[in-house]
Amino acid sequence: MPHLEAITIHARQPAELAPFWSAALGLPIDPADVAAIADGTLGDRESVLLGQRDGLHVWVSPADELPELGGRVHLDVRLDDDFGPQDLLDAGATLVWDEPQGRWSVYTDPEDNRFCAVPATGKP
Repeated sequence: MPHLEAITIHARQPAELAPFWSAALGLPIDPADVAAIADGTLGDRESVLLGQRDGLHVWVSPADELPELGGRVHLDVRLDDDFGPQDLLDAGATLVWDEPQGRWSVYTDPEDNRFCAVPATGKP
């Protein structure tokens, strides 16, 4: 049966962008990638794995060219009591716009990829 295995986020600098998405999605960076980033041995063409390959996971992958804003990846992130809007900002997000009824907010990650954050009490 076909199923979604992974989501890929293209980045200019995967090693620099991965910590943001790790925090925003609550998915740890793979220990081997943590070591490679810390040692400076992650190759220019290597991706960073968030989560585990045996479940839904996210790749932060290098890209030579990135489409204009809005044409990359768009994720909707559900926040919770342990990780809220201020945590996104602290991790490096920038608030772009709040939906007037408070159902979601639009942010950009540190490389200007847009995503939505849905508050813990909001509707999907």
